[in-house]
Amino acid sequence: MIKVKDKKDSIIKMQELGLNYFPLNFFETSDLEGIEMFFKKYPAEEYVLRSVNKAKGKYFYVKNFEEAKDYLKEFDGELTISVSYNPYKEDLVLVGDIKVHKGFGADEVDLTARTDTDATHRNIYENPQYNLHTNLENNKLWDIPGFSKIMRYISDHELYDVIVEFQVYDIKLGINKENVVITELRTGY
Repeated sequence: MIKVKDKKDSIIKMQELGLNYFPLNFFETSDLEGIEMFFKKYPAEEYVLRSVNKAKGKYFYVKNFEEAKDYLKEFDGELTISVSYNPYKEDLVLVGDIKVHKGFGADEVDLTARTDTDATHRNIYENPQYNLHTNLENNKLWDIPGFSKIMRYISDHELYDVIVEFQVYDIKLGINKENVVITELRTGY
């Protein structure tokens, strides 16, 4: 069973499991050399800096290492840096959180998601297009654009009984160049 205690642990677990995600890593704010190397290794239009230890914590969008340096003082010793998915919003099919409970009968699913290009993991709960607690036999699930792709991904990687923050795209993106991109895994925080 997967256990995740915080955002840093989520990154480590995603890497260990070989999941598809936008390039990301965690850094000490004093590690200017490591942070600069991340920007060089993963050239992109936009990056996002986030708090490591706080849900819905501080975050900033930046274009390059020089901009990132200006925001390092805003974080308490550590931060995550990732390639932003904003430049790919026109290719977004579904964004949300899903938890599939593996059981003896029909597997239960908790899904909160949206299909619009303004959807983010921060706003899906404010105005969800889909907010379902049901089982996998419910045809409504399978009618949701991109649901079959995220469900196959969960099955293939055995991501049961864990909250999976995800995006489904109509193009292949991320470290593994797949249609499903995982943003975060959550269990205990």
